Amino acid sequence: MTAMLWLPIAVLSAGALSVLAIGMGATPGRPIPCGLAKGVAAAAVLLALVLSAMTPEAVRPPLLRLDMLGGSIQLVFLAAAMPLLFVMTPGDEVPPALVLGSLIGMALVAAAGSLLMLFIGLELMSVPAYLLVARSRSTRAMEASVKYFFAGSAAGALFLMGMALHFSAAHSLDLASAPGPLGEAGLALMIAAALFKLGAVPLHFWLPDVYEASDPELAGFFSTGLKAAAALLLARLAGLSQGPILSILPWAAALTILFGAVVALRQQKLQRLLAYSSISHAGFMMLAVAAWARQGQASSAAGALFFYLAAYLFMSGGAFLWLKVSGFSSREQLKGLGRVRPADAAVLSVLLLALAGIPPTAGFAAKFLVFWEAFKAGLYVPLVLAGLGALLSLGYYLGLIRDMYFDEPMTAKVISEGRQDLDTAASSSVEAALGQRALVAAFAVLTVLLVVMPWLVDGLWAGGGR
Repeated sequence: MTAMLWLPIAVLSAGALSVLAIGMGATPGRPIPCGLAKGVAAAAVLLALVLSAMTPEAVRPPLLRLDMLGGSIQLVFLAAAMPLLFVMTPGDEVPPALVLGSLIGMALVAAAGSLLMLFIGLELMSVPAYLLVARSRSTRAMEASVKYFFAGSAAGALFLMGMALHFSAAHSLDLASAPGPLGEAGLALMIAAALFKLGAVPLHFWLPDVYEASDPELAGFFSTGLKAAAALLLARLAGLSQGPILSILPWAAALTILFGAVVALRQQKLQRLLAYSSISHAGFMMLAVAAWARQGQASSAAGALFFYLAAYLFMSGGAFLWLKVSGFSSREQLKGLGRVRPADAAVLSVLLLALAGIPPTAGFAAKFLVFWEAFKAGLYVPLVLAGLGALLSLGYYLGLIRDMYFDEPMTAKVISEGRQDLDTAASSSVEAALGQRALVAAFAVLTVLLVVMPWLVDGLWAGGGR
């Protein structure tokens, strides 16, 4: 069973090397590397699904471990890479190899059995992300990549310092509590590194610029896959705390929710608005982790975190993919869209309602589960503040829907001049464009199906717990 824990990681590693090798010898423009990357990611998802069903509650070899939480969230971030690979332009082997490389790091975080393995996974998932941002089409991509690199380096340095303090207190790098204030200080530094990756306030400063400068599909992967891995990293570390950290984390979550919601109200650029929205949703993930840790790592609280991440995969991933397919970049361009392109407006409306937490979408069920677990954990005041943040978020989510259905349509000339400088229409075939639109529509449908058919997620969670 121990050897099987390496299978998803081994498949991803072999796939990344194969993509690079084939790309070096293939004719430019051929879709072989990108197609192979899609197959490798799909195989890793299937292996993780089978492994989570076969693995007992906890397997703890020296360097790796796999439990219900890690096995289930591993499925989320592996699945989050599939839309990015699906819409990726064929012909260049480097981007799909970088995506697979980042997934290797995330898989190591999911299966890490020691602090050292957590750090290796943290760095492996981050370095390819810096390069992916640099290869984006935006004129500010290089600037954002450098900012992302220095923010990520700061997070890595914090984790290393915390790991050193933890080792001084516990004389071990195992995932276990370290006694005394020295151990708590080390754990606080490592948790700060996790909050960096999650985009929590006040460590969020890099996130809006990086998301805005990245290609929309890449920003969607960051907001779903990387956040799921960061939330898992935070849960691993928060579960080790026996001191005041667990008292601070809910308040940091409430601050993150409120800040993201308030600042998003002022945004006119759609991608930047969704970036601040992702900060607010990161606060809900933090609140779910805090409730889980405060309840002694209860299975029901872990299930709420998993459901939230699974629902957010479709909500946020679908919204960013919609920007990719439509080419819109500002709120002004959405005016009257419900009359000009009713199908596109309907799909975006469903995704926005899900992000806002309006029933009967998965966003409502996800937030309700997090609120319920926070209530059970006794986090009453942070819970009220989180509810206020969720209420404020209606201002921009419903505001976008109002723009589409109640404002006058823009002229075709203004829409054309305001479109983002994307090359989707030029570089992709009609069939590919239709496939991408179908994928966005499927994400919108799934945000509803996760509510009316909860067994879709409950089955995965139960499988991960056996």
